[in-house]
Amino acid sequence: MHLTPLDPLARKAADGAGDGVTRSPMPGLVKAVHVVAGQTVAAGDRLAVLEAMKMEHSLTAAADGVVAEVLAQAGDQVEAGAPLIRLEPADG
Repeated sequence: MHLTPLDPLARKAADGAGDGVTRSPMPGLVKAVHVVAGQTVAAGDRLAVLEAMKMEHSLTAAADGVVAEVLAQAGDQVEAGAPLIRLEPADG
């Protein structure tokens, strides 16, 4: 039997593709938000930092786009699945 560990922060291109929302992968504290509404981002750009399980986790953009909404701010305590940042496609 072969077991493959799952990374809760790993993202596939299809994850959340429908709504463009970056969600908290686990309960934690938003340590920093690195984007503002209207900012253009590229896939892989750091959007925010979440502190959880005594570690800091960088949350990155899944695709190129424009930040439509910043739904959390530094200091917020969030639950798993909480929406943090919503992106729209760069072309509108």
